[in-house]
Amino acid sequence: CAKRSSIAEVPPERWSIDAYYDPDPAAPDKTYSKIGSWVRGFEFDWKRFRVPPKVAAAMDEGQQWAVTIAAEAMADYGYPDRPLDLERTGVILGTAMGGEMHYRTTLRISYPELAEAINATPAFRGLPGAVRASILEEWHAALAGKLPPVTEDTMPGELPNIVSGRVANVLNLRGPNFITDAACASSFAAIDAAVETLVNGRADAVIAGGVDRNMGAAIFVKFCKIGALSATGSRPFGEGADGFVMGEGSAAFLLKRLADAERDGDRIYAVIRGVGASSDGKGKGITAPNPVGQILAVRRAWENAGLDPATATLVEAHGTSTRVGDVAEVESLAAVFGGAPRGRIALGSAKSNIGHLKAGAGAAGLLKTAMALHHKQLPPTLNAQRPNPAIDFAATPFFLNHELQAWPQPAGAPRRAGVSAYGFGGTNFHLVMEEYVPGLADRERARVAGIEIPKAATPPAAPAVTKPAATKPPLRGILALGASTPGDLAGEIAHWLRRAAAGETPPRAAPGPATLAAPERLVIDFGDAAELADRLGKAAKAHELDNPQAWAALQAQGIFRGSGPRPGKLAFLFPGQGSQYANMGRDLAAREPRVAQLFAEADRVMAPILGKPLTHYLFIDGDDPAALQQAERDLMQTAIT
Repeated sequence: CAKRSSIAEVPPERWSIDAYYDPDPAAPDKTYSKIGSWVRGFEFDWKRFRVPPKVAAAMDEGQQWAVTIAAEAMADYGYPDRPLDLERTGVILGTAMGGEMHYRTTLRISYPELAEAINATPAFRGLPGAVRASILEEWHAALAGKLPPVTEDTMPGELPNIVSGRVANVLNLRGPNFITDAACASSFAAIDAAVETLVNGRADAVIAGGVDRNMGAAIFVKFCKIGALSATGSRPFGEGADGFVMGEGSAAFLLKRLADAERDGDRIYAVIRGVGASSDGKGKGITAPNPVGQILAVRRAWENAGLDPATATLVEAHGTSTRVGDVAEVESLAAVFGGAPRGRIALGSAKSNIGHLKAGAGAAGLLKTAMALHHKQLPPTLNAQRPNPAIDFAATPFFLNHELQAWPQPAGAPRRAGVSAYGFGGTNFHLVMEEYVPGLADRERARVAGIEIPKAATPPAAPAVTKPAATKPPLRGILALGASTPGDLAGEIAHWLRRAAAGETPPRAAPGPATLAAPERLVIDFGDAAELADRLGKAAKAHELDNPQAWAALQAQGIFRGSGPRPGKLAFLFPGQGSQYANMGRDLAAREPRVAQLFAEADRVMAPILGKPLTHYLFIDGDDPAALQQAERDLMQTAIT
């Protein structure tokens, strides 16, 4: 981590300083700041990603960044040379305001309003009609020449809520994809959701991070009107800190369960040990930082990790370089890390190097921290050689690290760090990070109520949906047990444990209503008899102790315990648009005769109407890339779906 700053004046190709800058903060519709951290020299490789040039041109650069960094994360992992189950790989990205493309297309569409305003001026109305028409025509042509056209690709190209979907579409990922918007904490909201997705077994890998590409003149003007920006520079925790400097960028991480990553021989940069989140509640104002909320998030993260905050030796702070924010943040951090010796914990902020990436800020801080842990070096923070005089660092466990230096090995613990990201509106996130030490997870395997809870078993990879193989692995099943008393349930568990040990599994069918309505219930997800027997054994141990913590720990392995009246009925809600894909249902039809019969009946009914069987539209030859691509394009059309 070199002591470099990427902060500079706005490049002329982005917007005109002469048109929008005024050093007077009170000047209407002007920005008093003209500095930021800018990404330069990026060119989207549409050929590499097989994105049509017309579509690529309509994509906001933030979408282009997201696709590129996600692909880079997969390449760093080793894909495609190393296996990665795309069926169970998700995309969760933090983003907020969207990019600048929509400003430009909106301006193009707004021409009639602008022309109406000009026509309303007395001076313009005094011109001959032919002259007025000529001026407006030439002006319209000049404006249109500077702005992107509005086409069928415009809306999907500029909507921020499509960023994750664009990544999934281009890289053919079929796990869950969605964005998170928590203002400047958006990236950590994405990380939080990704961790939960992995813990719950809904995916085996998640590309998570954040992207922000909004540095237009409009956002500068609006931030200046609340006095948030600095006109001079970024100085987190330093003397003269007077506001943040905006930046732009994107970072993404390929996250997996630690046990899976170790099993697969992955290169592991760092380990996320805990995540904490909170809201400020009723504070001084919706944009004012509140130490109470920040303390909650940090404390919850370390409690979630089950670790002592005093074992940390680095904190990558939110550190925006604002007069109020820096002081409030150190106050909240000291309340949690105060048990550590004075001067033990290095404190810094990536915003001193690259400014505030807004929705991407947390991802930048996480990347910096992961690399620091991986290389075992404490990164420097800039522009704080003279600390903020309003912060008494001598009374805290923190020191400002000004030089890149070796990260000393703490006694009796791996290197640990905390990383914070806070957002407008009072949303707070904190991550507990730890260096990866081979074998440490095995030695520290969690023990709950005397039961050693093994690592979660990985569900079998979902088969490809494009072309069913000749031999299919069995569908996963569930064993549902119901009983009147806990003792009766123990008997049911023992009964099925003997049957599973003998190689028997229950039928692949939904449990009956009587089972689900029983006072004491147990449901187990399984792939085969061996896995069922293993999970029944764990359930038997947990049931013997009847400890809620043990049952909670087993949920990640597909073992669920219920007791007492059922909370209510289960309902499934299906989206009307956006979830479809080529060959959807084909794999299930190949496995299940009943499903195949339903498709055959649909073919018989629909063939006279469609001109050919329905499955000819739904099921595409996976070995024909052109046909598959055409089918995917068709499925984007609302008229078809």
